[in-house]
Amino acid sequence: MRRDRGLPVLREKDLLAAGVDVGPLRRITVVLGRAGGGKWHVPAKTAEWRSHCRHAQHLTGSPLALLDACEQVCRHCAPVVRVKPGEEALWWAAADVVAADVRVRRLEEQEAGPRSWEGYARVLWEAARHRDAEVRRGLEPWTADPSVGAGARQILKAWSGVLERSETVLAGWRAAAPAAREVTSVSGACDAVAANGNVQRTGQELAAAVLQSRWAQPFDVWAAVRRAWSGVRDQGGEATAARAAAMLAVEAVWGGARVRDVTALPEPALVTGAGFASPAQWADAEFQHRWQQYVSDCCHRLEEALGAATRDGGDGRQLVLVSGWPLTRKRDAELAYLAQYEQHGPAVPFGGRRTGYGVEPDHAVVLAVPRFAARHAADHTRDDRPRVVLGPELVAGTAEPDERDVLALLRGAYPYLPADAEGDGPGAGPTAMVTTARAVRRAAQAGRRAAYSGPDSMEVYNDLVVGKYSWVPDDEHPGPAAAEMENLPVHWLEEWMLCLDVECGMRAETVLHRLYGTVTSYEPGTGRVEFSPAGGHPAILVPVHRIVALTGDRQRRSDGQVPAHEPYDE
Repeated sequence: MRRDRGLPVLREKDLLAAGVDVGPLRRITVVLGRAGGGKWHVPAKTAEWRSHCRHAQHLTGSPLALLDACEQVCRHCAPVVRVKPGEEALWWAAADVVAADVRVRRLEEQEAGPRSWEGYARVLWEAARHRDAEVRRGLEPWTADPSVGAGARQILKAWSGVLERSETVLAGWRAAAPAAREVTSVSGACDAVAANGNVQRTGQELAAAVLQSRWAQPFDVWAAVRRAWSGVRDQGGEATAARAAAMLAVEAVWGGARVRDVTALPEPALVTGAGFASPAQWADAEFQHRWQQYVSDCCHRLEEALGAATRDGGDGRQLVLVSGWPLTRKRDAELAYLAQYEQHGPAVPFGGRRTGYGVEPDHAVVLAVPRFAARHAADHTRDDRPRVVLGPELVAGTAEPDERDVLALLRGAYPYLPADAEGDGPGAGPTAMVTTARAVRRAAQAGRRAAYSGPDSMEVYNDLVVGKYSWVPDDEHPGPAAAEMENLPVHWLEEWMLCLDVECGMRAETVLHRLYGTVTSYEPGTGRVEFSPAGGHPAILVPVHRIVALTGDRQRRSDGQVPAHEPYDE
């Protein structure tokens, strides 16, 4: 739910189902009007197209209960519906309760049975626990308010109830999922077999024989066998059941396949040509025999590797940095069991991941896992080393890792953390490193700055977004630079991929980095920039005393072209 699109729609039946008292919400009123029986509009005295629709002009409104009217407010006026701050806090918290309740009820209604770690990773990412801090932060300041305090306390109670139910469902899922040692042993066996290049090569040769066109995507038969066999063995199934599952997975694709290229079949032939009405009929029979023999051989190799797999990973726990979080993609199937372990510190931006509809945020997290799991994760991602980074081992008998170790791992994924500026204290100013870097940037563009007609010139904006000009903050805020940023159309900056050069790390150990993303807002009074990291991540607040410069990239201007961050080299 994005707040810039206005208050979310709430329905009384959904609120009651989630255990929310609708009385305090029903007392929230807004002034709305309409001409005839159409949609409701927020009355507007003038034709301000940016915030109102044309139907809102010169309407006479009257107070209405927002709960009754919110579904019928026109989409152009919905973003400008305004209520008191305390009422707004109640409304948003109630929306969180309803959304969490819908997810939990869907899970509670599922039939009992074995659960996969892939499914758990998806459920965990949507779990109520991730909204807990924000919901409480929004409600708790209002619990003692004379007008909305009772409602805030009741919604807080409803939220605690749905959070408890969510945690119960997650615990049940973890109990029904395979044991981590079984999963790592099965995955290790698959990795051992895959290390033999002949396995994939033979599968590719078979796929080439039935490939319909040069543009068609060949069927990855080894991946299908691996996934089906692992799915059964993870759940404690026997070898015969795993082999049958692998056969069915391949038969679903190749059961009736016709050979398109006889010359692609391996030699020598395993099926004699006698008794067939045509060479094509023989080729089809040869292919069917070949792929069944291939599946059988793969399963035999996998069982041998599983029998030889060592389960000795040592005692104790270890920190690991896992990128590509949440582990919900097909390629994450054999790492998804890591989702069961405790996360330490926040999830930090790690660029974006491609989806069918564009790009969605990708994250990195730090987990405390058993040593055998850390070893497996590192081995499994050996060919993709940035995915898993091993951290220090936890001292025996300690419940929590050292925060410095957690932050050090997280900075390896994303160099700027909110905790960096929080430790600077109130009234902090720029360090010598920042002021020196700013002076260099100012000197490099002195001539270009003098050519602009004024601080609010569109030339400044146009050159900024394409990287010809850099905005450099004042060393003593506020000053000319603050006025310049205030005069620019900042709300247009979020349409452009920009570079924010920032001082990262805790004081006395800071370094400069370039972060890629979009600027969503600027606070003239404090100088704080709201910055959304590349990949579509939620915005973070960066204080002006940490900023060296803001500019664009001359060559790379979209999510698919820029990294999440890179070293500062100006």
